[in-house]
Amino acid sequence: MLRPVLSSERLLAAAQSLLDEPIVAISSAAGPAAVGIVRLSGSAALVSGILEGCLGAQASGSLEPRRMHLREIRHPRSNELLDRGLVVHFPGPASYTGEDLVEFHLHGNPLLLERVQEALCDGGARPAGPGEFTRRAVQHGRMSLLQAEAVDALVRAEGEAGVRVAQRHMGGELEGRLEAWRSGLLGVAAGLEALVDFPEEVSEGELLAELASLPTLVAQMQVLLASFRSGRRLVSGCSVVLRGPVNVGKSTLFNGLLGHSRAIVSERAGTTRDVVSETVLWSGFSVRLHDTAGLATTNDAIEEEGIARGGAVAERADLLLELRDARTLAAGDWPPREGHPATIWVASHCDCIDERQAEALRRSGWLLSAAADEDSLLGIRERVVASLREELPSDGIALHTARQQRALALALAATEEAYEHADREPVLAAVALRSAGRALDELAGRWHSEEVLDELFERFCIGK
Repeated sequence: MLRPVLSSERLLAAAQSLLDEPIVAISSAAGPAAVGIVRLSGSAALVSGILEGCLGAQASGSLEPRRMHLREIRHPRSNELLDRGLVVHFPGPASYTGEDLVEFHLHGNPLLLERVQEALCDGGARPAGPGEFTRRAVQHGRMSLLQAEAVDALVRAEGEAGVRVAQRHMGGELEGRLEAWRSGLLGVAAGLEALVDFPEEVSEGELLAELASLPTLVAQMQVLLASFRSGRRLVSGCSVVLRGPVNVGKSTLFNGLLGHSRAIVSERAGTTRDVVSETVLWSGFSVRLHDTAGLATTNDAIEEEGIARGGAVAERADLLLELRDARTLAAGDWPPREGHPATIWVASHCDCIDERQAEALRRSGWLLSAAADEDSLLGIRERVVASLREELPSDGIALHTARQQRALALALAATEEAYEHADREPVLAAVALRSAGRALDELAGRWHSEEVLDELFERFCIGK
């Protein structure tokens, strides 16, 4: 059987139809609340028809843009009253999605919100996919891809530091920097091409001055690229693992850092068999603490599994708190300080050694820990926060997605290649600079594929 051939015009029309199709979602957090929000977005004509079915012709027609109106929301088929709430209409293109957007601010019973969403679907909408509201905002030019990623980061950020990074991206600071870099690179590329095509009209001194800007751009790109590790931790949280031999006091320290009893503490060796985790907020940083099984040689299969799980968590950790018994250290049994690149060494049971021995440990870089000693707990918290701040860029702008990291790495490599060839092969240097400019365009979101959008928005929550 022959399949019908779709023309490019029909394909474009089908794609536009999917883009205009009204979507609806519950946009407030899950669970009961005082107020819940349901959002509806789509083309003006289709949204108007759905509103008329749920509010009535007169009530829907009298909605003034961007003003709250108290309305009865009814099922479009049965006319059953679903709720009385506030309705606000944001006509496109000056809305979040660039389309006609309507928000229903209702009583926050999850069952009620679901019934309203179902009623809007019965009226002609369909449930939105993850991040589809923000995706439409990108496709309608209401925000850039960088800003969309910042929206996702703002929703997911677990600490104030991550919120601040996301807000600065939403404000356009990173885009402004990328545009300045791009303009500089393309200016140098144009000069190099002119040198090849019209050598008599190009001032060598001016071109050399432009080329001299490349090392500065390379250094700035390197700083921003190095910010990815800290930027990702700011948004997703930092993983800190407590590790050490059995009965060294990991669970006691874990509970002390949390401020409540979370892990079982016992003098019996091997009490902790599995990884115990909890998140805390310290000075605006989200820290995920992990208590792990004590390191030991054992024939117990369960204990071996616990040690293996702890080792796996430690390998992925951003920071390790390595504990050793101060009594053993005072006796001269000092472990080699190797392994994880980010490690804070902690001497436990310091209430069991004298002050001279404690001072010797401090001078050697050990943090001291003792049960129920608030000063030692505060010192460990402050050291963890200080280690997180050390990697933050001074200007507070940081990459936080793998897409951003990949694009900037390409731009940096191309810029370095251009500088290397500039004096001998100006054509190759110009081509490399244009590649760098395109990579910066990709980073800023001016150039992207549907696969890039799919990868980004599949992480979004429904309704955003």
